[in-house]
Amino acid sequence: MRIVFPDGAGCVQHPSDLDPLRALGPVDFYDGPPPDKATLIERLRPAEAVVLDYSEMNAEVLRACERLRFISFLGIGYNSCIDVAEATRRGIAVAYTPDYGATSVAEHALAMMLALTRHVGHAFLSAREGRWEPGRFQGMELRGKTLGLVGLGPIGMEMARLGAGLGMRLLAWTRRPSPDRARHGVTLVSLEEVFATADVVSLHLAYTPESQGLITRALLERMKPEAWFVNTARAKLVDNEALVELLRAGRIRGAAFDVHETEPPPAGYVLRTLPNVLITPHIGYNTREASANMLRIAIATVEAFARGTRLHVVNGV
Repeated sequence: MRIVFPDGAGCVQHPSDLDPLRALGPVDFYDGPPPDKATLIERLRPAEAVVLDYSEMNAEVLRACERLRFISFLGIGYNSCIDVAEATRRGIAVAYTPDYGATSVAEHALAMMLALTRHVGHAFLSAREGRWEPGRFQGMELRGKTLGLVGLGPIGMEMARLGAGLGMRLLAWTRRPSPDRARHGVTLVSLEEVFATADVVSLHLAYTPESQGLITRALLERMKPEAWFVNTARAKLVDNEALVELLRAGRIRGAAFDVHETEPPPAGYVLRTLPNVLITPHIGYNTREASANMLRIAIATVEAFARGTRLHVVNGV
């Protein structure tokens, strides 16, 4: 079985990391993303199994991969990169790496929440530029405030634990409510109540066709003017045009984004220009611990496929 990494993988730190896969067959590892779709297709043509980072495998790309039977996506947002319906039609199994970095992403969301509410980014820039403005950066304590969580999968549950540790009141909405998810003092409520009540709203929801655009203008307009918004999940969950308008108008106090509709963002990216916005370059998942977990799980999915079994396959092929 020929295995191809068409766009590199940050979780591979040393060539020996791929030895378990080399036991299954030749491994083609390309160090970095392809410059264009044609190059991506050329890299993929000999592949029977692919370990994918962030390149887009749409219907056109999949149709060019005549030998391909298996894709393991490095991460959880496979719908952002893979046309799963087309893969299913072509008999290609699609797997992913769930729960590899729940703590890493939740800790990054917490870091962004603290940075927002204590103005860490702007205060750092002010001090670095030689100014001394302690009175300018009055923050907000999080203890006793309400944290609204959208999504209670592994990341959302970990964020709930961290919020509880700060002494925050926890409200959450989940697509699959159950007593087991109401841990760490979480109260399950409607989406509308999360947005209307929370002092900080934090997104921890997987991107799927059903969740695309779930966070509408109407929900965002329910937020309190002094509330903060944090997105470490996926940009396509949100009506970002409405969110930008509300941030510009001061209808929402501020927001932090680790995920963006286009990555890397284009020149003139509006979120770079807003004074009440903090952005990071999609690094929430990027810790040594999460990287090791991600590669371990991806290798396990390929090994399972080679044995004729399925592990973390999302399309039933």
